[in-house]
Amino acid sequence: MPKEKLTLYLEPDMKTWLESKTNPELKKSGVVRNIIREKMNVESKRKAKKTSTGLDPLILTLNADLIPHDLKQYSDLLIEWWPIRRKRGATCTISVAERIFKTLRSFPSQDRKEALEKAITGGWKDIYPLKKSYKPEEPKNHPAAKVFKASDSDMPPTLKELGINKAMNG
Repeated sequence: MPKEKLTLYLEPDMKTWLESKTNPELKKSGVVRNIIREKMNVESKRKAKKTSTGLDPLILTLNADLIPHDLKQYSDLLIEWWPIRRKRGATCTISVAERIFKTLRSFPSQDRKEALEKAITGGWKDIYPLKKSYKPEEPKNHPAAKVFKASDSDMPPTLKELGINKAMNG
């Protein structure tokens, strides 16, 4: 890239500051170019932010009007969770809300409420599918649950049943 010569008039304190930032490898012109580059980068980042928010407005508070009809039953949970996302530093734009709605639709309908509740209690920025347990559930009719009754067994009769009470008592 071709360079152009530029003459600068500086006040004495500016000149002193500029000389303090130079070293054998970095001349005054290099310091000035670095300052200009930094300023240009900051401005270009600001412009990018302005255009992105212009195309995709922020949603400070999620309301029931923005929630799709098929997810209206979860609107209370979504509205409660949205400020938690914002507080945690998550992006809260319309396109992000649509992505979350799409993700929520991908969950089985019986898991949606629990996923949102876990996101609220955990303070999560996003919603995640529920993890299924690797440990299989025990069957509810397990034989160990059966109550033992002496009358159900094939045990011989007791001495009392045989009428031999006196033999035991002396």
